Amino acid sequence: MTLTLTLQGESVAEQIDSVLVALRDSEGDLVVISGDLVINPAVLSPVTENPFAGTCAAVRRSRDGNLRVLHHHLVAAGTSFHAVNSTNAVSVGALRMAHRDHARMLPVLTSLLEFVSTHREVKPHESLELIVTALLRAQIQVKEIEIIDAPWFRSPEDLDKANQEVFSITETSIRRLQANRIDDGFYSTFVVRKLSKPLTGLAIRWGLSPNAITVISFVIGLLAAASFAAGSRWFLVLGAILLQLSLVIDCVDGEVARATRRFSTLGAWLDASTDRVKEYAAYAGLAAGAVVMGVDSWRAWSLALILMVVQTARHMGDYNFAAIQRIREIGLPFAAINDPQDPWGSQSGAIALSTQINSRPFIRWFKKVIHLPIGERWLVLSVVAIIFNGYWALLALLILTSFAWLYTLVGRVLRTLRWSHEPAGVQLIADQLDFGPLLGSLASRFTVSPTSRWNWSYPMLLRVGEMGVVAAIAIYAFPQWATLAFGYLFIVAFHHYDNLYRALGGSQAPRWITWSALGADGRTLIIVIAALLGITAFHDTLNLGVAWLFMWCVVIASVQYLGAQKKMEIL
Repeated sequence: MTLTLTLQGESVAEQIDSVLVALRDSEGDLVVISGDLVINPAVLSPVTENPFAGTCAAVRRSRDGNLRVLHHHLVAAGTSFHAVNSTNAVSVGALRMAHRDHARMLPVLTSLLEFVSTHREVKPHESLELIVTALLRAQIQVKEIEIIDAPWFRSPEDLDKANQEVFSITETSIRRLQANRIDDGFYSTFVVRKLSKPLTGLAIRWGLSPNAITVISFVIGLLAAASFAAGSRWFLVLGAILLQLSLVIDCVDGEVARATRRFSTLGAWLDASTDRVKEYAAYAGLAAGAVVMGVDSWRAWSLALILMVVQTARHMGDYNFAAIQRIREIGLPFAAINDPQDPWGSQSGAIALSTQINSRPFIRWFKKVIHLPIGERWLVLSVVAIIFNGYWALLALLILTSFAWLYTLVGRVLRTLRWSHEPAGVQLIADQLDFGPLLGSLASRFTVSPTSRWNWSYPMLLRVGEMGVVAAIAIYAFPQWATLAFGYLFIVAFHHYDNLYRALGGSQAPRWITWSALGADGRTLIIVIAALLGITAFHDTLNLGVAWLFMWCVVIASVQYLGAQKKMEIL
C-alpha cells in the first residue's frame, strides 16, 4: 500500500519530521510531494502510481536545473546550501521512497534533522530537494522518472493562473503522452509507435488488459513464423506483415500499461519472455521456408543456429554491460550533508565526452540504428524475406547483427579499460554462471564470484561456449539433426534469458532448478560425450534434452519465478 505525503509546515525541520513519522508508520512505499508544487496529479502518476518504480524522483531535463542525472539515475542534487556541478535536470518536486529502502533512509533523515537545526540556508520550499540530496550522499540510489512536457510550477506568484494552465491539458491527453516509451529505437519511434497509437486507443476503450494484448502479439508472432515456414512468395509476404503487426501490438501492451498504470509481475515476465520466443520462432520459420523453396537444409538451419547463438550471446553482453556500467559510473560517493561542495565534482573525461556526443540528435539516432534493436531486426527479416527468401533474410540479419556486436564490443572494451579494478556487479554475474552439480560441487575456485572488471562479458562468453559447442557439433558432425539442435538450443536460450532477467531483478534461480537442468557445464559435457558415441546417441540425447529441459527450464522455472514474485509483492 502506497502512502502519499504532501510537505506542509513553516520550517524545514517540521517537514523533515513529518517524513520521518510517515516512514516509520508506512507499510509500503511512501510518496513525498513538495507543498509548493502545482501540477496535474495525472502527470505525476509514473511516480505515484507505479508500484514497480522503486525509489525515484520526478525530473525534467534542463541545463539550468538543480540535479545531475546519469544513466537514468540521480547522481547529484543541490539546494541553497549544497552546490551541484554540470546540472542537466531540474527537480519537479515528487519523490517515491521504496519500502525496501526505508530502513536505510531512517538514520539518514534523523541526521538530516540535526543538520537543519543548525543550518538555516535551506528554505522550506527546498525540503524535498534536501531529502534527495541527503539520500544521494548516503549512497541510496534514486532513479530518474522524466515526466512529460506538461505545465507545472513551484511556488507560483499567481496561484490561480498556474492552476488554470496546469489543468488546461486533459487527463486523456496526459495519459496518451505517458504511453510513449523513452529510449526506443529509430524505427520503433518514428514508424511503429505511429501505427500503435490508434490501436492503443482502441484497446483502452475496449478494456483490454496489457497481458491480453501481449498474448495477442505472441500468437500473431507465432503465426508469422508459421507463414514463413510455408516458404512460398505470398506466405513470405504474409509472414512479414504478421511479424510487423506483432511488433506494433507489442508496443500497444506497454502503451496501455503506462497509460492505465496497470503494471504486474506477470506482465513484465510475459513481455520479456515472449519477445525472445517470437524472434527465435521467426528464425526457425524462415529456415524451414527456405528448405521448402529448395535451399539445402544444412545451409538454412546452420544459419538459423548461428544467428540464434550470436543474438543470445549479444543480448547477454548488452544487458550485463549496461547494468555494470550503471553500477560503476553512477556509484555514489559518500559525503556528509554539512559539506556544501558537490562530492562528485564536475563531469570530465570519457563520461563527459560521451554525454556531449549523445546530446546531438543525429548521432544519438545513428548509434541506435547501428545497435540494431528489435524493431530494426524485425524490419530486416521482413523486407529481405519479401524481396528474396528466408535464407537471405537470415543471412542479412546475421551479417548486420555481427557488425552491431563488433561495434558495441569495441566501445565496451575501450570503456572497460578505463574502469578501476575494484569489483562491481559481482552478485549480478554470479547469479548467471549456471554451474550445475559437476562444477558447483567441486573446488571453491569454480564457484567464486567473478570480481574482474571484465565480468560483464562472462555470461556472454559462457553462452557462446555452451551454445556454440552444440551448434558446431550439429552443423559439422551431424547436419541431419541441425533442426533438432535448434529446438534444443531454443530451450537453452530461454533458460539463460530467465537467469538474466532474474539477476537483473536482484534474484537467482533456486539451486534445485539449476542442478536439475544439469548446469551449462553438465549439459555441454553430456552433449560432447553423446557426439563421440555416434549419431544415434547424439540424436537420442538431444531428444531427451528437449523434453527434460522444457519441463524444468520453461514450465517449472516459470511457475517458480512467478510464484516467488507474487510472494514478494504480498510481503
